[in-house]
Amino acid sequence: MELTESTASAREALVLPVPGHDAGENDAVRSRAFQFPYETAYRIQLDLMTAVFQAVEHGQVGVFESPTGTGKTLSLLCSALSWLRMHRQRHIWGQRAASTVDSQDAEPEWVLAHEEAKQREAIEAYETELRERLQRARSTRTHVPATQKRARREKDTLSDDEFLVNDYHDAQDSFLSAEVRAMMHTYESQWSAPNIGDDETRPKIFYASRTHSQLVQLVHEVKRTPYGQGDEPVRCVSLGSRKQMCIHHDVRRIGALFGTEAMNERCLELMEGKKGKRCPYLPAQSDPVGRAEMDTYRDHALSHVQDMEDLVQLGKDMHMCPYFGTRHSARHAELVTLPYNLLLLRDAREALHLTLDGSVVIIDEAHNLIDTLLATYAAELTQAQIEQAVQQVEMYLRRFSMRLRGTNEEQVRILQVLLRALQGLCVELTESQTFSLPDFMSRLGGSVDQINLVRLERWLKDTRIARKMGGYADKVWLETHAAPAHRAVAMHALEAFLLALCNRAKNGRVLVTVDKMQGVRFKYLLLDPRDAFEPIVSSARAIILAGGTMEPMSDFEQLVPRDRFTTFSCGHIVPSSHVMGAVVPLGPKGQTLEFTHASWQQPAMLDELAVALGNYTNIVPHGMVVFFPSYATLDAALARWQHTHALERLSRRKKVLTEPKDAKDVDAVLQQYAATIADPSPSSPKGAMLLAVVGAKLSEGINFQDDLARCVVMIGLPFPHAKSRELAERLAFAGEDGRDMYVNMCMRAVNQSMGRAIRHRADYAAFLLLDRRYAREQIQSRLPGA
Repeated sequence: MELTESTASAREALVLPVPGHDAGENDAVRSRAFQFPYETAYRIQLDLMTAVFQAVEHGQVGVFESPTGTGKTLSLLCSALSWLRMHRQRHIWGQRAASTVDSQDAEPEWVLAHEEAKQREAIEAYETELRERLQRARSTRTHVPATQKRARREKDTLSDDEFLVNDYHDAQDSFLSAEVRAMMHTYESQWSAPNIGDDETRPKIFYASRTHSQLVQLVHEVKRTPYGQGDEPVRCVSLGSRKQMCIHHDVRRIGALFGTEAMNERCLELMEGKKGKRCPYLPAQSDPVGRAEMDTYRDHALSHVQDMEDLVQLGKDMHMCPYFGTRHSARHAELVTLPYNLLLLRDAREALHLTLDGSVVIIDEAHNLIDTLLATYAAELTQAQIEQAVQQVEMYLRRFSMRLRGTNEEQVRILQVLLRALQGLCVELTESQTFSLPDFMSRLGGSVDQINLVRLERWLKDTRIARKMGGYADKVWLETHAAPAHRAVAMHALEAFLLALCNRAKNGRVLVTVDKMQGVRFKYLLLDPRDAFEPIVSSARAIILAGGTMEPMSDFEQLVPRDRFTTFSCGHIVPSSHVMGAVVPLGPKGQTLEFTHASWQQPAMLDELAVALGNYTNIVPHGMVVFFPSYATLDAALARWQHTHALERLSRRKKVLTEPKDAKDVDAVLQQYAATIADPSPSSPKGAMLLAVVGAKLSEGINFQDDLARCVVMIGLPFPHAKSRELAERLAFAGEDGRDMYVNMCMRAVNQSMGRAIRHRADYAAFLLLDRRYAREQIQSRLPGA
């Protein structure tokens, strides 16, 4: 249809202006427009907020680089929340204008006006009711009522019928088992507001970060902004795992002893009221009082901005499950914070009923997004787990074969055939191999390649047969042993492996490792991260990939449609006089520095490196961090320096500490490093030198600010091991782009390591790159600020 003047103006009206766009160069006015918590934001913060706002408004997928110390988190929050508030103000008008502009068969004006009025009334009624509930919760926050402790049955005896899988009807309109359908309806579907006003269907901000501590800090940043204060703060909720949020003592104890899967299984048992009792913290949805109690938790959770610890404490105070309470609350939230896996894993999103449609997804610390996507969708299955699963299926069939009917009997038999085929392949294989998915299924032999894996995997998940088989195996085990073995873990591993095999055949590989001591191990690899990321890209309105150091960015461009991709990189607030960077191609004695794999076996090269570091310790005050490409190269250097007493000479100037291989020992080394710098001893008068490893814990997420890192030394280029089977498959799959991918992996690790230093405006440090290859254009172009 042709655009008339009125429809053109309607389309123009749909575009939100950047807050403070008419303020010109008045940074204070622009800062207030974004509701930035300080009087005047730095110009680079304003630029970042503007860029994020525009990316969200225009539905883009952007990579945003903002160095540590530039207030990145506050800028992301203020820009995204500004957009959300402005977007909700235009919500009704946006629906009306969209239909006016885009409909080929527009309804009469009076029909549109009537529909608009109905939608406005419904949404306003929903918003009014929710505001009133939250206001009541705020007014009674210091008097949170403890819900009445629910009665639990004390019956502890358990019949075998508890483990019999429910009848399963495999039809398009009735795919789930009766048990699962009931649970889905009671624990998910019934906890929702009326559809037309339900916030589940309206845009939210999903803010994902890597660690629990980062999410806690994020919520604290929200509290600092005007959005987290006042009479109507942003409705914010944090999602976490059972390990972080469960308050049931027995479930937590089992998780600590036997791991996550056992913890999840025990939680599900208590949810269903099996084994004679149900969880006292989770109300039954058949109980109107229970539904009201869950709504009360939601109201208190959303009435103030609270971090995960606050929400767990709220659950304890109310005698209500925080794990499910926060999930119920997320439906009505405006800002949802969550760990990577809950956002990136498709099954996790489905289980949580997270609807990304039209929402804004912010992934912080996104430099490792591609590796995280690939790791999230990988799956392993060991020969020992296969043997255990075979035993469980046979034991289950001996007990229940005469009582299984229809689809259940068919699928258990199919599962048995598949497991026996895997068992046979373990015996047959004598060397490690790599298979495409069709070749792997064919290699299993017989009729296995005719098995509908998607149907089998869905049946496994919907009937929860893994828990039933594992539970029955535990019951039999307990008849002769003192403690359960939690044998469902083997079936869960099988289920995860089958889910992985259901992915697109051309983009996956099965790596088979044959080890005489540990047996055979199958590992599924997803080779193309786009397969995992595309559902998020296609659903979300906009995606913000943010980090302090995002170079090189070219890999991210491959993840999304080119017409939606954008990048933004702001400068550092640290003056250029506070930073010194240099490529060091030659050692003090004229030796060419090129730390290839072979050079680490050359005594002359290691001796030259020791002399260079010794010279730096004479100049650099306080702390000095030296990054080696790997533990093997660090061990080679230490062995040589101990032999030549170079390590002893270095220690006379700075105390030398090394990064431990066990991550749990890192904190003790860091404390010793910091203490030595703060209070140098006569034996180490110039502070300390920390020998670290690229890709280990100290190169990711540890802040070496101020005196902790007055100099960062990068030794060589930390290229991944090219002969790794997993890496070889990825590079082969990438084809012509494989070389760029390989260099990007290396340089992303370099940039992250160097990014550990200079954490605020007044900080300063020197960066020394010891390898002549750093002078090459291919390498320099991938360094920060290049």
